Amino acid sequence: MRPRGVTGRLSAHLTLTRQVALLSILPIAALGVILARVLQSQIVARTLADASESARIVAHVGIQPRLTPQDLRTGLTAAGIRSLDQQLSARSVTEDLARVKIWNTRYKVIYSDDHKLIGRTLAPSDDLLNALTGRPNDARVVTPSPHSETASELGLGQLVEVYVPLRYAASGPPEGAFEIYLSYRPIAAAISRDKRTIALLVAIGLVLLWAILYRIVARASRRLRRQAEENYRLARHDQLTGLPNRTLFGERVAEAVGREGSPPGAAVLLIDLDRFKEINNTLGSTNGDYVLCEVARRLQDDLGPDALVARLGGDEYAVLCQSGQGDSGAASTADRVQSSFESPIVLDGVALNVEASIGIAAIGEHARGADALLERADVALAHAKARCSRVEVYSPEHDRFDATRLMLLGEVRGALERGEFVLHYQPKVELQSRRITGVEALVRWRHPEHGLLSPPRFIPLIEQTALVGPLTLKLIDQALRQLVAWRRRGISLEMSVNLSARNLLDPGLPSQVAELLRRHEVPAGQLMLEVTESAAMVDPDRAVAVLEALRASGVGVSVDDFGTGNASIEYLAALPANEIKIDRSFITDILKDARAEAIVRSTIDLARNLELTVVAEGIETDAVMAHLTDMGCEIGQGYFISRPLPAEELTARLTELFGIDTAPLGSASGVAMVARPA
Repeated sequence: MRPRGVTGRLSAHLTLTRQVALLSILPIAALGVILARVLQSQIVARTLADASESARIVAHVGIQPRLTPQDLRTGLTAAGIRSLDQQLSARSVTEDLARVKIWNTRYKVIYSDDHKLIGRTLAPSDDLLNALTGRPNDARVVTPSPHSETASELGLGQLVEVYVPLRYAASGPPEGAFEIYLSYRPIAAAISRDKRTIALLVAIGLVLLWAILYRIVARASRRLRRQAEENYRLARHDQLTGLPNRTLFGERVAEAVGREGSPPGAAVLLIDLDRFKEINNTLGSTNGDYVLCEVARRLQDDLGPDALVARLGGDEYAVLCQSGQGDSGAASTADRVQSSFESPIVLDGVALNVEASIGIAAIGEHARGADALLERADVALAHAKARCSRVEVYSPEHDRFDATRLMLLGEVRGALERGEFVLHYQPKVELQSRRITGVEALVRWRHPEHGLLSPPRFIPLIEQTALVGPLTLKLIDQALRQLVAWRRRGISLEMSVNLSARNLLDPGLPSQVAELLRRHEVPAGQLMLEVTESAAMVDPDRAVAVLEALRASGVGVSVDDFGTGNASIEYLAALPANEIKIDRSFITDILKDARAEAIVRSTIDLARNLELTVVAEGIETDAVMAHLTDMGCEIGQGYFISRPLPAEELTARLTELFGIDTAPLGSASGVAMVARPA
């Protein structure tokens, strides 16, 4: 981990406003220093420029009128020198004048307030040369040196030196030059005063700027803080009821699980309202929202502050019960929840009786992690709804979660593309003649890692997804190809293929099946599509429409697992089916259970009256087969006749037996099959 810098340490202890206040001082102070220096340099330059102008005025107004070109060439008389002395001593010329020299073009001093220099010829300085050639010089601050030609200025302190060309003709060359020294003390005092004034003004301006920035940032920070608090609340609370939502509830559960000294018996209750969808659809979403809010209010009022009540979404609520009494305490809380729903909720004069299912999981007893705890409470809730038992405590027996099954579901699409789903075929025999009339195609998954998987391992998962449609069409296509392969060998059979409930909700299925039949040139009458009684009851109207379209195209329809569903006889009579299959649970006990025999016999009579073919599943002994034959059952299938076999193995047996008279079933192999000749 990198060491934290100054900014990191400030962030840990200071608010945003204070951070900005402190961190903005340095750049503002630096700005003030730079601005002050720039202004001060401009003040110095301006002051020196003023000094230069003052010197020129002194030269041209106070001195030059008292000189003639002849004076510059031959020198001044004693009277002329006294006249200049008087003029320079007058305060009207300047108070700051410290020293004056007048030079001619031959570098001779023709006048100086220091009379010892008058008449001397001195080495010219660069500034003097510039002035004698007509180029003015900027004023500059000098300190006389004892070794220079200007040693006479010692004791005057710092001076402002200015050279002024002396002209008598506007366009002619200078006749001489003035060397004027002004005292720097008053100039320095003026500069100092201006600097202090500028520094004060800059400081005041920057302080005002910093205060304005601070106020802006402070107001923005307060708004951001309020917005952050509001966002935090919205992100962790349900907007409809105001209760904590799934996110906040999960955080509280995680805290309860991980907190030292937390009660090991703390529990989670998941609450799901029963038949709330009917309320919402019948009375509208506005009234549905009122019910949800009323449920939230009752839960909070009845459970009190010791329990955390949350709405996880839809009509699902959750309670974190930290009583530490485990299952018993959670069950007591569940009773209080149920009692809170005893009084009806009145909407527009309509009294609604709201009921709920509750799943319970305890910390430590059922799970040690927050996620696992919520998952197991959800498992208990699902079990409560399935059993209509109102309240269920988690038990490992209820948990059918299998990560392998979910992994398999994720591999289905790739398995379809790679052709890993294969069909095994179980023969169907006409019981009177003991001849094979058809086969039922049963899917298997030849998984590269788990081997050959049976349908219960993967079909329930696939039936819940949209992949069941492509899988069904793939299997029908594969079954029809096998029919064509058998037909080329002279074997003609009926092929049965199973459909799922989702297939019956697809109005495009009949046309897709018809296209497959045309592609393989298989008569529609050779294909039988099997649907379970419960699948047909999912959406009866749509299921009947799809089945009627299949029957109209010539495809056979079989009702599988007959007797295990909840369909009425009247509804079954309306199904466009031409075959029913009696479930194996009745066939297996037909010789031992009189009730099973009565159900089978009545089913055969019912099918005969409805002009339906009857198929008995699960025949496992010769005695059962014989008894079914005596009862008038027409078709049978089961392990006694043959297990489901791969196409190659079944083809070998069919080729061997096709066209040969029937041998008694129950040979040494347990299978004896013959097929009716084409």
